[in-house]
Amino acid sequence: MPVSGVVLGCSAAADEVAARVAAVDGVEVYGVLPDGLIVAVVEADTVEGEVSLVSALHDVEGVASVRLAYHNFEDVA
Repeated sequence: MPVSGVVLGCSAAADEVAARVAAVDGVEVYGVLPDGLIVAVVEADTVEGEVSLVSALHDVEGVASVRLAYHNFEDVA
């Protein structure tokens, strides 16, 4: 199961953008930093699913950038 930590930059009010990001299934927002960056975790069943989720984050209104901060892939049996 791939898990990634991402940091999102905003072009709008970060709290509002964080709420929209949190509404994306498979994404959990962990916080909004004082400088307006959003810290989130993306989880999916497959790498392809994770790539789709990250692509979807780029389409969320107010998201200006998505940066990968951490990635791990474990085969959980």
